[in-house]
Amino acid sequence: MTDVSESVENGQEKPVDLRKLLRAINDSFSEDDLRDLCFDLQLDFENLPGTVKKDKARELIIHFDRRKRINVLVAAFRELRPSVDIEAIIVEIVDEDPSDARIEIHTADVLPQQDKSNTMIASKSFGAIVRMLTREDVRTAVITFQTDFQTASQQIDQMNDYKQIHDLFQILETQYDLIYRDQKRLPADDMAWEDIAIAEPELQTKITDIVTLSKSQTFAGGDVRWASQLETVKERLQTAVAADDLQALDDGVTLLYRVLNRHPTRINAQLVAVASALRLDNLEKAITTISTSLAEADVAMANMVEEVKSGRSALAGLDERLKELVREHNAWQNIDDEVRRVKSAVSQNNIDELADAWYDLEPMTQERIEAHKDKEWAVNLGKVMVELEPAIDQQLISKVRRLFMRYHTYVGHRFREVDLELLSLCTELQRVGEQIDLLLRQFNK
Repeated sequence: MTDVSESVENGQEKPVDLRKLLRAINDSFSEDDLRDLCFDLQLDFENLPGTVKKDKARELIIHFDRRKRINVLVAAFRELRPSVDIEAIIVEIVDEDPSDARIEIHTADVLPQQDKSNTMIASKSFGAIVRMLTREDVRTAVITFQTDFQTASQQIDQMNDYKQIHDLFQILETQYDLIYRDQKRLPADDMAWEDIAIAEPELQTKITDIVTLSKSQTFAGGDVRWASQLETVKERLQTAVAADDLQALDDGVTLLYRVLNRHPTRINAQLVAVASALRLDNLEKAITTISTSLAEADVAMANMVEEVKSGRSALAGLDERLKELVREHNAWQNIDDEVRRVKSAVSQNNIDELADAWYDLEPMTQERIEAHKDKEWAVNLGKVMVELEPAIDQQLISKVRRLFMRYHTYVGHRFREVDLELLSLCTELQRVGEQIDLLLRQFNK
């Protein structure tokens, strides 16, 4: 048998074969057993999509895989079924295509590569603490910081929920574009209905995924009227496709545009707010305290002690990177908000609002350029600003319009880069969140 705590060797996680895990849960659990498992994991069995046991089990696995907490599910499963051989649900090296073993998980963007060393080191540090819980001094330190661990786990989980909603909205926007283009062909081109009928089921699936995720604890008590609006979109588009009803199509597409135009930005802002509140420095203090208590460690535990100690600098690095990205994101958000405010006026040859806004836009943008002056985007943006300012002063309307659109494009691209970097870091932090959950689970046995 292989314990979950031993499923990381030399910092390399053994990926769980989700299809084999589904088969193991379905074969060894009755529906009542599955309810008990959900209760143990603090999930509402009834809220899981599906009507039969296997569908519920699949959605349970998807829930944990999306949150990068699959080993927490495996740990809970093993506690209820200790005879299960964990090696039997690990993706084997000989698998022709390990990705085929995974249940489909949607990703809206190809996220930029992150330096994963700090998250790997930090997660190994918490894994070492799990293996050392037999020591009274370690258990005492965990008790002291238990609330901090729980809060960090919840916040990292919330960040993941916001990221998942963010990704799904991005995919939904792509589906909207397809249907919108076909809608414009009607009523002149009746063949457009066939293309809409092909695209509509995929859009329905994305809406269902979003609505399901909106029922998670992260969004409890918040304003999720957009979820019911998306349900209305589903109904109208179903009616439109079934009856070639152009009015129902127009109503559904218009409502979907309103949702996409308002709520993804707000969700992104909520993600940034949670990221800002994440106190990785508290985790660093916890690791420091535990490290200090291990000064008299047994020789046999020397390697684990070093893993715990290495987590201090790793968490400090993650904290610094997260704060840096949040500051950068907020700075570009302020610039982007101001640019969007004056864009309409500039497009109508009214540059007075831009002239007023430039007193704020110029120093805010220049500050970002100075912070990254060696980057290509910063050089290009700086060149545009050098030309744009005198054009505004001289009231050269055509030139201002042209340069402003280039300025807007560079700002938008950079803002998107920062957004993706933050989303990527949120994904990486799930490693730490999973290990914290495993620690809390082991500690509370």
